[in-house]
Amino acid sequence: MDPITIISLASSLLKAGPTLIKTVGGLFGEKSSQTAVKVADAVEQVSTSLSSPEARQLKVEQLVKSLPPQELKQLEKIQIELAQIEAEREARQLEHEQALFESGQQTIREGDKSNNGFVALTRPLQALISTFAASYYVISNPMPDMVIAGFLIGLAMTYMGARYKEKQLGIAS
Repeated sequence: MDPITIISLASSLLKAGPTLIKTVGGLFGEKSSQTAVKVADAVEQVSTSLSSPEARQLKVEQLVKSLPPQELKQLEKIQIELAQIEAEREARQLEHEQALFESGQQTIREGDKSNNGFVALTRPLQALISTFAASYYVISNPMPDMVIAGFLIGLAMTYMGARYKEKQLGIAS
């Protein structure tokens, strides 16, 4: 088996974890299930005994290299199923994030379209005041603190949808 396949197989096994490996292995019959249990136990042992991700990867690669060809074929089937599960998981996560963004934007749009003038103008005026306050703070201070400037501009950025991007990147507070 070529080294790239072994590396990707080891990576998939580590990413999936022992429970998912055993579950997916059980889908393909008794022999695949036995192989899956054997590999899952080894992955669990490696995960608990080694702290570095690189060391875990190398150890699982060595384990995969030592398996007989028949078990490797079974593991490849398991890897394909694990990849499909991971793809479905990522698709659901993206759908969830998109739904969150859409609901936030829908709330803003509904407020902007409101028949009540106070409701319709509240968010835009907050964004405008936020922009003026941040601009004044940055221009008037010789050494402005960017944390304070970020706090002041926050409402305007939220109104424009930037907070969603920050949350997506994991940098929002």
